[in-house]
Amino acid sequence: MKSFWQDIRNTHQTALTGQFHTDIVIVGAGYTGAWLAYWLRHSGLSVMVVELRYAGYGASGRNGGLILQGPAQLLGEAAADWGEDRALEILGLTRQTLDWVNQLADQYAIDYRRTGSLYVGGDATERPSIEYTVALMQRAGIPAAVLDPLDQHPSLQQLGYDLALWVPDDAIVHPVKLIQALFQEATASGIPLYQGQAVDRFEEHPDFIIVTGPQFRIKAAHLVVATNAYTTIGIPAMAPWIQPVRGQVLATAALAPLDHPFPVYADHGFNYWHQRPDGRLIAGGFRHLALDDEVGLDLTLHPRIQARLQELVGALVGHSVPITHRWAGIMAMTPDRRPYVGQWTSRVWIAGGYNGHGSSVAPVAAKMVAEALTDNQPIWPLYDVARLKPGRQHPS
Repeated sequence: MKSFWQDIRNTHQTALTGQFHTDIVIVGAGYTGAWLAYWLRHSGLSVMVVELRYAGYGASGRNGGLILQGPAQLLGEAAADWGEDRALEILGLTRQTLDWVNQLADQYAIDYRRTGSLYVGGDATERPSIEYTVALMQRAGIPAAVLDPLDQHPSLQQLGYDLALWVPDDAIVHPVKLIQALFQEATASGIPLYQGQAVDRFEEHPDFIIVTGPQFRIKAAHLVVATNAYTTIGIPAMAPWIQPVRGQVLATAALAPLDHPFPVYADHGFNYWHQRPDGRLIAGGFRHLALDDEVGLDLTLHPRIQARLQELVGALVGHSVPITHRWAGIMAMTPDRRPYVGQWTSRVWIAGGYNGHGSSVAPVAAKMVAEALTDNQPIWPLYDVARLKPGRQHPS
């Protein structure tokens, strides 16, 4: 089962056979691995990327193609949890991603557009958080706005949503094209990507780590586990802290333009959709209809959720529509809705646990790891994986 984005996947494999020595080995070639290789491309360190299948195989190539600034929850909810200053820091960090991708879009055709986005409240209970979020964004200089139901587009009005949050500079992107652009930059700078290579185990020593596969042995100074929801396979001790959950998505055939040319998040953030320039609708969500079913690492379609997604796109356009692709992706949820970034052991580093917002958070997390490895810069405390270690308190 592949996604619409993965129609252009590059599955070319370069044999990884023999003994290797490198400064950093990155396991995983999704958003995190691609961005980390990109950030390290001029570091002067030797780097290798090893991927079990192909770049963008996991959630990075199976998402909805959105880049939304801010934390996984509404900014107002994050401020209630961690304080306004910390919430605004997250906003500022993730806004960098939009600029970074914009720079790549100047050079590569990655189907990137700054469309803005609309978050519509499922009911009146979300009104306080939406209004608080708008106030915080305006305080940060972002011209966000509150839209009453009658100010929304007709296709949204007929769905019966409540108050909405308009963010003017969120974006949509072709995720696999973005990953390919990042690796094109990295490989041009001498960082090889090895696809179709299974890592069997790693053995940590005081001064190095050994990463082995069926036909290779890599001796490295550091290993970065960049596998997000699959982190617990390589690091079983992370199992209590990362819950893998499925997200269901579909793509339609090309349709006439909708009356809203921007992505929409709805129903407490569970559902989303947007229309691509070629007229296709990408829609995902409804996990809340079967929360217990949609847990685990199996890439399976959920018939009831897929049917509900098809009903949604039909309601948006007013008639039944042909579906060309159906797929699922595995997200990594964390108990405190924050990612885990940084040094797990003396030789093993982690970046993952993005709570469904890896497109905007993974570049930031990868940059933190790159700067820690190259310049000994500290990981931002709110994201630091050290908060899970005995004796360490969660940042307030």
